[in-house]
Amino acid sequence: MERPADRLERRLRAFLTALAVLALPLAVWAAGQATYSHYTQVRQTQPARLHPVTALLLTDARSGGDRPGAQSGFDALARWSDHNGQHAGVAPVRAWLHQGATATVWLDAHGTIAAPPEGRDFAATAGVAVGCGTALAGVAGAYTTRWAVGQYFERRRAARWTRERERFEPGWTARCRS
Repeated sequence: MERPADRLERRLRAFLTALAVLALPLAVWAAGQATYSHYTQVRQTQPARLHPVTALLLTDARSGGDRPGAQSGFDALARWSDHNGQHAGVAPVRAWLHQGATATVWLDAHGTIAAPPEGRDFAATAGVAVGCGTALAGVAGAYTTRWAVGQYFERRRAARWTRERERFEPGWTARCRS
């Protein structure tokens, strides 16, 4: 015969397992899809706010990580022309370009250098990464909750055994001495 506490524990564990098996894939899909949709929309609106110009590199491209306050990636001093005239400035460029090479520089509506738009694959990569992170967090959360439920019931069982032993032990030890 199963005790009520054991029955409750079994049902809670079954519920948590079913929740993880049924709800977790939906949560993973929803998180990945929302991230993908967000970055797809950003990619579609960025070209409307940015416009490319061809720039001549005045210095070799170098890593931005070796200067305080610089963004990661590569940049170089570049010169370009647009409808407002000639300009020069530090622009993000592809790695390992040398002085004299040309590169595409992205400008905002005010003619200020901006970060280039995200690549086509960024939305998909971000969606998969967020989905995987959600899956890992969901599995860890479900396992931790299931473990905590087991620990709670284990402590209750141990306390009950201790109370029963304290109640019946004096009679057992007296019987064993006679």
